[in-house]
Amino acid sequence: MSIIGIVSMKGGVGKTSTTANLAAALAAVLGPNRVSVIDLDPQDALHWHFGVDSKAGACKQAVRGGDWSGAIVESQYDVQCLPYGRASESEREAFEELLSQDAGWLGQQLEDAGLGDEGIVLVDVPPGPSVYLKQVFACADLILIVLLADAGSYATVPSMESWLKDMSVLRPELNSFYVLNQVDRTQVLNRDVTELLQGHLGARIAPICIHHDEVVREALAFRQPVVAYAPHGQASKDIAQLAAWLIDNLSP
Repeated sequence: MSIIGIVSMKGGVGKTSTTANLAAALAAVLGPNRVSVIDLDPQDALHWHFGVDSKAGACKQAVRGGDWSGAIVESQYDVQCLPYGRASESEREAFEELLSQDAGWLGQQLEDAGLGDEGIVLVDVPPGPSVYLKQVFACADLILIVLLADAGSYATVPSMESWLKDMSVLRPELNSFYVLNQVDRTQVLNRDVTELLQGHLGARIAPICIHHDEVVREALAFRQPVVAYAPHGQASKDIAQLAAWLIDNLSP
């Protein structure tokens, strides 16, 4: 099992859509029952991209002391989806307390649930430092940090780098890469920030960026991954290339 954490330091960068669309693109290559997505963001938005229900989910199942296998939903896109689930504030607080007590809880839970034994698990976490982010750093094989090509995202890079430096003491072998989302080179500021980030981060930035494409939003409205909704669109092509690059980076 390979675990990829999809993270960001700020909201609104397309982290969840990147998680969902990458999962669908990976499944298109690897086949059924090889790719799973875990939603550890209390916003509980990941399931919308696959058109599945989220009544049960990771939060309630964990608080009740059960493993996650009973809450996993099979989507029609060959991706197994575990939503965060509809949870009360007290359930969320209890879940986060549970996570804070055992740094290895997530990795053990994924193993117990049999998720992606011979495949890939993508984990979506809320933006910014959190107990969820710590859990992902403790068990991930690779971290993808989603950025927009704008001043707001650029300003978060030092905070992310500081966090990565702190975590490298515990996991020096963990690889992390930035991925640029919604790149639009027709916009001067977008193009300039893209070039600035690529120059600043160098090999730390994924060689494939995801271009701005309105069909990504349309796909979500129809509760589908963009690679299924518009397979020949620019974003779908980018995501397919990014998926292939990830598979190469995860190969032993």
